[in-house]
This record gives sequence, structure tokens and C-alpha cells, in this order.
Amino acid sequence: MKKTQVLKRSLFALAATATLGAVVLTVPTPISGSPVVAYAAEETAEVSTIEQFEAALKNPSITVINVNASIQFKKNITDIPNRDLTINGNADKGVVINSAHNSIYGKQNTKGKNLVTITNSNIVGADSDGRFFTGGSGNGPSSYGWDVLAKDVTYTGARFVHLSEGKLTFDGTNNITTRAENAWVHDLEFKAGSTYNGIAANKDHGQFSAFYFNGALIKGKATGEAIIGDNAKINVKIGPQSDVNYYYPVFYDKVQKVDVGTNASLDVDAAGVAFQFIPRADYVNKVPTFNLAEGSSVHLNGRGGGNYATMKLQYYGSEVNVSEGAELVVTGKSKKAVVESEYKGAVINLNAPANFEVTNKQPNSKLFYSTNTTINATDVSEIATWAQTGGEYEYTPVYLDGGSFSVNFGKICNSNTLSTTGDISPNFRLENYGKISLVGGGI
Repeated sequence: MKKTQVLKRSLFALAATATLGAVVLTVPTPISGSPVVAYAAEETAEVSTIEQFEAALKNPSITVINVNASIQFKKNITDIPNRDLTINGNADKGVVINSAHNSIYGKQNTKGKNLVTITNSNIVGADSDGRFFTGGSGNGPSSYGWDVLAKDVTYTGARFVHLSEGKLTFDGTNNITTRAENAWVHDLEFKAGSTYNGIAANKDHGQFSAFYFNGALIKGKATGEAIIGDNAKINVKIGPQSDVNYYYPVFYDKVQKVDVGTNASLDVDAAGVAFQFIPRADYVNKVPTFNLAEGSSVHLNGRGGGNYATMKLQYYGSEVNVSEGAELVVTGKSKKAVVESEYKGAVINLNAPANFEVTNKQPNSKLFYSTNTTINATDVSEIATWAQTGGEYEYTPVYLDGGSFSVNFGKICNSNTLSTTGDISPNFRLENYGKISLVGGGI
């Protein structure tokens, strides 16, 4: 709640009002005859210039900044005092915040966390090096101890935030377009019911992921998480102008768990790799996991790929868990494979999925490049298979019996079927297919 204070008119009061950009109110002259002014207390600052914006950021009493006119940064704004802070950009009123080549840096906080909430904002930064907030180290002074919540933000620039040691949370509807990654993060969350439209690596043939989990290890372990809340809709394009930006996926490096909530969706379109767990021995839970909750939908597409798979499960025992009524659709165009799991022991668990589908549009090419990988399926009503013709597979497939079963495949970096158990047809041979679809339910 805003506080209102009534002070005697003085040069000091007027100067403070101007500096903080507070709204000056007209009030009656009291009986004593001394003129007074009323203004919003220091908890909220109303700003219209970059000088007022910087002053408000550096005033530890200010916890809400309303930006009422378009502003442009002239320099980095550093050593922001530690406190929770909300920046309302008033984008719905046409206000634009231009951070240019600069950034806001929070003051180091090694004993706790502070939250910067950025809401209702249209922010523009230089596509070479512009970013809005830095909450870690990187291209400037370190500023550990900060998290960011973005709600209803549109951003165009190099990166939205550098938050290597913090958590980035999205709520409402956000549209983030960047020349490099959308953000550097330690942890990432998309709130339930939120919508996210992200474009990364949007110029030339730059090689960038959408989110780079490049923070420090926690007690020697990689602990990064990407959490997509129930009913959230996440759409990410990586290098949409390029078919040779093969290398980097939607989440990259120290991310050990990706959760897609109930009835949520994740749609990733990439030139090559769309999803990846990299080979590292320090995952906090020993194996990385990709978990699709009931009714969720994940579509991963690799447009070109060359020799790069769309999904890369590059650590021993990597798990993909698809719950009842969820769908996982992985599409690629790669001479190597669409799913790569050359480190033995990867497991794909399917519990009555709405659809588990893998397609390679490259003719005469395999679906998997694997070593000792297993698909465990329950309550699969239909298995459809297509030969390795490539293209769109617009012809009638061969149908096989389903049920509950396991398929183990990949002797050493191939897709050869090693064994089958359970209800699956003995004619199932994964190495022969260019597309498969496993539909659950109805048993």
C-alpha cells in the first residue's frame, strides 16, 4: 500500500520530489497559512527520465518504480542496493525502455536472495551486447544473490538477463527475441498458465542455445532445473533464419531436470539439436530426467540437422518419462539419427502415452543412434511403422500389436533391436524404420 506524507514546502522537499519523480499533489493551505505538498512516499517512485530511473534504482527505500515515459540508458547502472524491487514499464501506455549496450547490476549479496520483478515492459537492447539485468558474473561486475521474475515483458536485444547464479521466472505472456541466448540462468521456471514465445540466435548463423545454464556447481553438483507449470504454453525457436545452427538446444549445460506440467506444452523448433542432456558426471541426482506430466505435449523439431540429432541423451541412464495421455513428438532430418543415446542405459518410459512419435525426414536414415537403450511401454494400443523413405511419410503405415512391453536396442551406437519382451509383435525391428508412432490407451 502506498503511503502519503504531507510536508511543509521547502527547497529540500521540492528537490527530493524532483529527484524521485514522485507525483506532486495539490492540497489545501492549512489554517496556519503554511503551504504544504503531498507526495507518494519513498516506497514508490514515478520516473520519466533516465536520471530519475537511476536515482530510484540506487535508493534502497524504493521498492516500486513506475516508468512513465520512454527512457534510454547512457551507461551501466551498477551496485543496486539489495532489496526486492518491482519495475513497472507501462508498456500498455506506449513506454519503451532502451537499455542500449548497458545493463543494471545488482550489488553483491552473498547471504541471501533478492527478487527483481519486471512487469508490463517493452525493453530494447543492442543486439551485439545489450541486456537488461545482470545477476551474476559476466561482461561486467559480479552481482550474485538476485532472482528475476518477468511478467508480460517484450524484449529484443542480445540477451534478456545474465542470471547465472539466480532463478529466472516467467509469468503472464512474455515475448523474448535475442541474437544470443534468451538468458543465462541457474534455474528456470515458467509459471502455471503462462505463455512464452522465445526466439534465440536470431541473426546470421550464430551458435546459441535458448537458455544457458552456466552457473556454479552447488557442492560440486549440477543442480539446474527447468520447470514448466501446469497449462503453460512454451514456444521456442532457435536460429529460425539458419539451417546450419546445429549445435545448441533449448536448455544447455548444467540442467539436470526438465519437468513439463499437467496439460502444459513445450514446442521447440531448431536447426539441429532441440533438446539435450550433455555428458557430465556431476548431475546431482546421478541421472538427468525429462518428465512429461499427464496430458502434456512436447514437440521437438530439428529442421536440418546434418549429422546432429534432434534429441541428445548424452549421459548414462538418462531418463525420459511420458505420463498417461502425454505426447512426445520428435522430428528431425539427420543422416545420423533423430534421437542420440550413445551412452548406455538411457531409458524411455511410456505410460499409456497419447502419442510417442519419432520421425526422420532424411531418406535411408535411422531413428536412433544408441547403445543399450530401452523403451518401456504400458497400455500401448497401436504401433505404426514406416520404412526409411524420408519426407513427410504421407502413406499408410504398417501396424503392429502393442500392449505392455520393453524393447532394448543399440548394440554400439546404432538402432539394432537387441531384445523384446511382453506383448509387442516379434516382427518389431527398430532399425528398419524411418518413423514410428506408439499410441496408448484402449487396451
